[in-house]
Amino acid sequence: MIPIHRCAPYLGPALTSVLDQLGDAGFGAHDVEIVVVDDCSDDDPESVVRAIAGDDVRFVRNERNLGAIGNFNACLAASRGELVHLLHGDDLSAPGFYATAGAMFDAEPDIATFVARTTYVDEHGIEAETTRSERPGSGPWTDALAVLAVSNRVRPPGVAVRRSLLEEVGGFRPDLPHAADWEMWARLAATAPVWFEDRSLARYRRHSASDTAGRVLSGENITERLHCIDLIAAHLEPEERRRLVRRARGYSAVFAGRTAVRLAGDRHLAGAARQLWAAGRSLGAAATT
Repeated sequence: MIPIHRCAPYLGPALTSVLDQLGDAGFGAHDVEIVVVDDCSDDDPESVVRAIAGDDVRFVRNERNLGAIGNFNACLAASRGELVHLLHGDDLSAPGFYATAGAMFDAEPDIATFVARTTYVDEHGIEAETTRSERPGSGPWTDALAVLAVSNRVRPPGVAVRRSLLEEVGGFRPDLPHAADWEMWARLAATAPVWFEDRSLARYRRHSASDTAGRVLSGENITERLHCIDLIAAHLEPEERRRLVRRARGYSAVFAGRTAVRLAGDRHLAGAARQLWAAGRSLGAAATT
């Protein structure tokens, strides 16, 4: 499932990254459904889909703009497969993702969420750092909820989930426009076992036009982050809740401080000031936990 909004220049590489590896993974035309769900874009994404995939990829256009989270949920509602991979229209699936995830789900019937490490790329596809390793080698991620209670270590293109689990936990929360994915990963981890793949099998694009970038400049990302911490805490055992919430709020202060330094270096001084204010608020919340 590929949600898009005004990202036609990136949609071609995203689609190609999926199509190029499905045959290698042993999937036939009737095994996989690829759907692009457009949230009322004005850059003609359907022409990109047809040029690359013809009618092999289903194109759906929302009747009205739903916003990023609404479009993610529209993707979940439109999906039909037993396994669901939500690939943002500006991200990439790296070679081996589908073969590895498919083999894991076949071999591990009790595991419902697959998480692979993810490498960041910029507007030009130049790779940067990769998300950290969460365990020695690939295998069950037994402390996933405790880790996710403190910070979001997961990037969306690296995640695949059994449909049965998504139907159980529900969709993304529309009241979390910045942190809905983080809250979802924690909710999944609180409900069923998670597999961690200790290889980079996805690419997550960072660029100035992204929805996340705008929320960072406004400081709304930290306000929402603190709210998300409280929501995730409800899934924790009482004996570890206070400790993990304190750590999460403290880390939010560090995160905001680092972001402020980066924004100042890029001459986004107003955004840097908002992040510093948010860092102080996070420290205060940690101190009173």
